[in-house]
Amino acid sequence: MICETAQKGFETPRKDSETPRKDSETPRKGFETPRKGSETPRKGFETPRKGFETPRKHFETPRKGSETPRKDSETAKVANSAVRARIFDVQKLEIIPLGGIGEFGMNCMGLRYDGEMIIIDAGMGFPEETPYGVDISIPNFDFLEAYRDDLTAIILTHGHEDHIGALAWILKKFNLPVYSSRFTLSLAEKRLAEFDMLDDVLLHRVKAGQTVEIGPFKVEFIHASHSLVECFSLAVTTPVGTIIHTGDYKIDDTPVIGKPYDLARLKAIGDAGVLALLCDSTNATVPGRTPSEQAVIPAFEEIFEETEGRLFIATFSSSLHRLQIVFDVAHEFGRRVCVLGRSMHRNVEIAASQGLLKIPHDTLIELSDARAVDDDEICYLVTGSQGEMRAALWNLATQVYRGMQIEKGDTVVLSARIIPGNEKNISRLIGHLYKRGANIIEEKRRLVHVSGHASQEDIRIMVETSRPRFVIPIHGEYRMLFRQKEFIKNHVAGYNDDNILLVENGDMIELDERSVQIVEKIDLFKTFIDEESMEEIEYETVRERKKLAYGGAVSLVVTIDKRTHDLVGEPLLDFQGVAGIDPTNGFVKDARDAIIAAIDEMKHEHIVDRVIFREQLRLSLKKYLQAKLGTKPVIVTTIVEV
Repeated sequence: MICETAQKGFETPRKDSETPRKDSETPRKGFETPRKGSETPRKGFETPRKGFETPRKHFETPRKGSETPRKDSETAKVANSAVRARIFDVQKLEIIPLGGIGEFGMNCMGLRYDGEMIIIDAGMGFPEETPYGVDISIPNFDFLEAYRDDLTAIILTHGHEDHIGALAWILKKFNLPVYSSRFTLSLAEKRLAEFDMLDDVLLHRVKAGQTVEIGPFKVEFIHASHSLVECFSLAVTTPVGTIIHTGDYKIDDTPVIGKPYDLARLKAIGDAGVLALLCDSTNATVPGRTPSEQAVIPAFEEIFEETEGRLFIATFSSSLHRLQIVFDVAHEFGRRVCVLGRSMHRNVEIAASQGLLKIPHDTLIELSDARAVDDDEICYLVTGSQGEMRAALWNLATQVYRGMQIEKGDTVVLSARIIPGNEKNISRLIGHLYKRGANIIEEKRRLVHVSGHASQEDIRIMVETSRPRFVIPIHGEYRMLFRQKEFIKNHVAGYNDDNILLVENGDMIELDERSVQIVEKIDLFKTFIDEESMEEIEYETVRERKKLAYGGAVSLVVTIDKRTHDLVGEPLLDFQGVAGIDPTNGFVKDARDAIIAAIDEMKHEHIVDRVIFREQLRLSLKKYLQAKLGTKPVIVTTIVEV
């Protein structure tokens, strides 16, 4: 359900947001007994949808993992108890990064005060464990079970997958209202619809310049320029002070779509006083200013003018500024544009319907009609700039895709930066394109891409305009966080090691008017997702897959007389992918003999107990293989009774 939120937020703020509510001293029981402020719904909640009043089954009955939290959730409750008590005593603001710090992707952060917590972003990542069947990683939301009664709302800064891609999974566990821009929520709706969840969640549309009150938090949405549209920085006012969360941003004075970053509003907030700035670090290693999106136009004009054959442009489907430039330049040079790739189709459709993307008349064309257009009159806008094997460009380069393939004489423009971790995929893609005879234009050859993130001088502008008491670098690898700290220390007056704090995922940060510190460190394991089934993969499962990849597997079958419990015949051994195994050198026979000897030495009561028997067999074989081969394969033991 989409709700429009009034310009001033909730017109009648809850009494308990003005004065810390009494029940914050003793946390409320949950959703069974709503607090007084919830008995008379605020304006955005006056007529909840039926699905929100009576959640679907998976919200009514928490999944098994929620009923009995995993060990790390139980540990979190205990580990955080002292911190939680301290917060209630001295009324400090608590910040808990769950992802996105020291890495790319999985951006997610909790802000907590007086027993209420808001979540900023819920993003996915693309883990290094992809060889083990893992396609997606998300933050470990089980950690939030310890805060279930405190969770109040989710705020989304913008619509990139590393900020909204995990929304469905957090909403499965905690049915919270979601606040963001029209375009961001449109993207979120598409993903939630795939999970059949739209009827169960409450989505609030907000606009730049708008403020909403959520418990003790006043959240103002500041217009931010980025590679996407309708992006926000957040000014979160708390009883302790104001926190600026930049989201992803750059200071673009001439964006292709929309207005420049709202520095005037940022300055006004800075004049009133900012306690802490949580600042994007992605380009903290890059000197100068990040170029405007307009900077790529001359290169695209040259490419369109020079190219005689078919033109394929691969970029991020979310880079609406880039898409607008392609449509405009294509129209200028008399080329029609055909869109290939599911996400590209979806984003073009949404952006055009909302008036964000202005497509010149008679420029957009369907594939069925594009086949009849001359090669020098067509441009294909495609997904797959990162070498994704399921994307349109990869399929065009490696096989026949919808009756088409890359051919000699085609020009392919890779209009995107390389996301760390994708280098090999992109290299393979380029190799396939060259084999097909394509001419390839990369960022290194032409200015066909500019970043959507702040470089060093943009960061300086952000800090000098907001003038925070403390700076906490976020969003990026640790080296980027460190470089932001060093740059600010050396180039912005008034900042040093005492007021710039480097943090990591799982650090529990406390702030008051005078200090910021890390008070607790929690080990947070990632949650892995199988992209085919969209189901969670337990961390231990991934570890087992990793062991299989490096050590192989051994199957051991032992047959036992169910009456006498004596060994029947010889054990059966099957080795899969185990290094050092030579079937001709007698190793398998020696291993079999070692198992028989181990059984002979076991106590009768251990053999009778099949659980103990199976484990002792596994350990005996494990020790033997380690001693003889120095390897640790996965061992699967089966006991057959006859």
